[in-house]
Amino acid sequence: MLKVSKLNFLNYKIQEFEILVPGLYGFVGQNGAGKSTFFSILNGDISAKGSIISSRKVMYISNLQSFDKNLKALDYFKLLSESERSSAKKLSKLFDINSFIDKKIGKYSLGMLQQFAIIISLASNSEIVIFDELHSGLDLKHQRIFFDILQHEKKEKIIILTSHHLEDVKNNCDVSFFLDKDIEVIKDFNDVENRIIGG
Repeated sequence: MLKVSKLNFLNYKIQEFEILVPGLYGFVGQNGAGKSTFFSILNGDISAKGSIISSRKVMYISNLQSFDKNLKALDYFKLLSESERSSAKKLSKLFDINSFIDKKIGKYSLGMLQQFAIIISLASNSEIVIFDELHSGLDLKHQRIFFDILQHEKKEKIIILTSHHLEDVKNNCDVSFFLDKDIEVIKDFNDVENRIIGG
């Protein structure tokens, strides 16, 4: 569950917004629209006036560079709880990261780093997981794997997805929202595309 009420940040005034059931939810907006700031507020990284209520913790990796470059994926897995570690192992098999799971993170390509971050995010015992362009560096094969996994994981988690490609959101999300001074449900993606292009 996620409830936002009377939240003010940047030029935004979000009066009432809520997600009550698990699912895959898309967020789109113009570049610099404040999506990342909004997610950082949800995660508690940035304070803002208003009310935010979530039934359990939020998982949001805002900066891929926050991982210790001298550690390996296996090192991070050891820090997880038993249930989280079990989930991480299953997800690792789906992404097939065996070729680099024992390499230092500093040697990862962008795609490798994003796969690792996705695994850590979904393995966490968090009700709300936010992916802010976290699949942008994946090749087509791993993007397909990513979206297939989300269709399964959304049954138990609230998953929030952003993408510069509207088709990613349109084709995969159950409900999508447009961030433009407030949050509105997207009913017409063509209209949203025109608003983004038109600035």
